[in-house]
Amino acid sequence: MPELAWLEDDPNATLIRKDCINGFVGAIETASHHGMHHNKTMDWINVHRLDTVLVTGICTDICVMDFVLTLLSARNHRLMPTLKDIVVLEPACATYDLPRDVAEGMDLPATAAHPQTATHHLGLYFMAARGAVLASGVELA
Repeated sequence: MPELAWLEDDPNATLIRKDCINGFVGAIETASHHGMHHNKTMDWINVHRLDTVLVTGICTDICVMDFVLTLLSARNHRLMPTLKDIVVLEPACATYDLPRDVAEGMDLPATAAHPQTATHHLGLYFMAARGAVLASGVELA
């Protein structure tokens, strides 16, 4: 995204490229010569001893939710001992709209429909229900 291009050169940003919908799983590096895997997201959180992670993204109910729910599970499993809060910044999340008639007009099944308002809300609901903190804004200290 052009609006976020500045992050590529920011020394305080850590960018992790993913190759699947779930960014937490996508952050698992392939096995090294000794057969061990490690997760770049967990490494980053643990090295910096973070207590809070702020999450934003597109596809609230798909990519964002998959990442947040997996991160919550890993936190609850004590894989990141300092991590307390996973905050989802709601105004910085969005998802797409695919009405049923448009999906069917594209020869997709009706189940491919993706009503934007409902799916965004459901994604936020499921993340909050599992322990994520939903935020409407951020105050810099």
